[in-house]
Amino acid sequence: MAEMLPLLFQKRHVLPSGRMQIYISTVDQVPTLKTALTSKSGLGICMYSDKKEAQHLFHIGTRVTIDDFDQDPNTRLLKLTVSGQDNFKIQSIEQTTDGVFWGKTTPLPRWKAITINNEQRLLATRLKKMFEKFPDLDELYKRKDFDNLSWLCQRWLEILPLPAVDKQKLLNKPTCLNTYDYLMSMIKTSH
Repeated sequence: MAEMLPLLFQKRHVLPSGRMQIYISTVDQVPTLKTALTSKSGLGICMYSDKKEAQHLFHIGTRVTIDDFDQDPNTRLLKLTVSGQDNFKIQSIEQTTDGVFWGKTTPLPRWKAITINNEQRLLATRLKKMFEKFPDLDELYKRKDFDNLSWLCQRWLEILPLPAVDKQKLLNKPTCLNTYDYLMSMIKTSH
C-alpha cells in the first residue's frame, strides 16, 4: 500500500536497524523537519548523487524516526540522529509550496535475519574493529547484532563509500546474500 512521506536527500544512507547523524540546513530544510516531527509516518531518507556527469535521485530510501536533534552553534545546520525503520521504493515525488518534497512510497520487505557461519564471521570481526576505531560510530549503537548477517551487511553498506548505484542494486535484492558476496569479493581483492 502506497504511503506519502516527507523526504530528505543525503549522499549517505541509513538502513533498517541502522543509526546515523545527518545534517540539514536551517535555511531550506526546516519545513521538512517540522512536517516529519508532526507526521506519524516519520521521514524518508533518500540517496542522491550530485556528480556533474550523473546527477541522480535514487528510488530506494529508508523510513526513519528522529531520535534527537540539536543546532550546531557555529553553522546554520541542524544535527539529527535518526534510526532506520524500513526500506521503501519511491513511485513519484512532488514538492509543495513550503518546499517540502513528498514521496509516494511503497514498502520493501526487510531482509530476514541469517545467523552467520564461521566463513562469514570475518565481516563481524572487521566491523567490531571499525567500531573500536571510530567511537562515535560505536556510540550510535546501544544494541549490536554481530551474529546476524543481514545486520552486518546493512552496516557495511552504510559505512563503505561504495557507488550509490551499487548500493541501490544490492538493496533491491530479496536477501543480504548478494551483499555478502559483494563485500567478500572486495575483501579478497584488497589482499
